[in-house]
Parts: sequence; structure tokens; C-alpha cells
Amino acid sequence: MRRALLLALTLLALPAVQAADLQPFSASYTADWKQLPMSGSAERSLSKNDNGTWTLSFKASMMIASLTEESTLRLDKDTLLPQSYTFERGGLGKAKKINLDFDWASKMVTGSDRGDPVKVPLNSGMLDKSTYQLALQRDVAAGKKSMS
Repeated sequence: MRRALLLALTLLALPAVQAADLQPFSASYTADWKQLPMSGSAERSLSKNDNGTWTLSFKASMMIASLTEESTLRLDKDTLLPQSYTFERGGLGKAKKINLDFDWASKMVTGSDRGDPVKVPLNSGMLDKSTYQLALQRDVAAGKKSMS
């Protein structure tokens, strides 16, 4: 009963959070598989750049693989606008590399995905694979019940 009451109070407090304000953060994670002699670490961060843009980064590594993902974005009023996105996975298995640039003036996304050229129309509300996670966090904090 105590947990249910605490959860209800927490959920009621969520809409009071200011979704428009981005706050820099850094979080570190570790993973350890007891059955195998492997361990890994990861870091996720959001930092503000001197030019007013933000960088959202995720880096993970373990003995057999690594992953790096980075989005540069701009906040326009309450809207997240991705500027660039990079993703690189290496190690055992298939390597993968993606580089995308979001040109809001020409309304185009250009770059490459696993060596193939990318050129797609940039529609309003379009996000990259990393920035959408930040947008979802902000929507939940703002109390939104329906998202698309």
C-alpha cells in the first residue's frame, strides 16, 4: 500500500517538471556476467556546447564489442531539432556505421548508412535514434499520455 501511494504521488508530480529545460547530465553503468569472464561499462551524457547546441552521447564497451552513438541537437522553443547523428558498432559480429546530417533549411537528411548513401526528406518532428529517447523522457516528464 505504501509503494502504491508513493507511486501515485510521484506520477502526480511529473507534470510539474519543466520539459522545456534541458539539463546536462552524465551517468555511468557497469555490467558483469558472473558465468563468463567478461565485464563492460557504458556512459551516457548530455552536454551544452558553446554554440547553443547540445550533444547527447552514449559509449559502451566490453572485451568483445564496442558501441558509440552521438547526436547533436538544437532546442527551438520546446522542440528538439537533431543536427547530426553518428553511430558506430565494432567488435565481434557485424560492424555498423551511420553518419547523418539534418539540414533544416533544405529539409533534407543526408549521409551514409553502412556505406550506402542516405538522402531523405526531413519532415517536421523527425528525430534520430538517440534524440527520440530524450524526447520521450521529456514527454513523460511533461505528463503526456499519448505520443507518436
